[in-house]
Amino acid sequence: RLMLRRAMSTAMRPIYGRIQSKLTDALQPATLVIKDESFQHAGHSGNPSGDPDAETHFNVEVVSEAFSGKLPVARHRMVYALLDEEIKDGVHALSLKTKTPAEAAK
Repeated sequence: RLMLRRAMSTAMRPIYGRIQSKLTDALQPATLVIKDESFQHAGHSGNPSGDPDAETHFNVEVVSEAFSGKLPVARHRMVYALLDEEIKDGVHALSLKTKTPAEAAK
């Protein structure tokens, strides 16, 4: 039942699902939290349709060993590269928090 609910939610939110899948596959995160904040920007330039489900603004928190030894800007570049297609498909804003497991434990 849980899998069906998850499948339905990502089917109804295709960009959210793609973000989740790409980050999970590439970074093998210990923690991945994705929040669609598009509703907060309805009618703004990044979400001109005003649709609260437009999937244009996301807040993403990722904890992964893949970030070890990398400065924050390099971590963000990794995520932007992974999500290049989603950005081109209309993601207007991507707020990132990227940590290693050791940093997250502090």
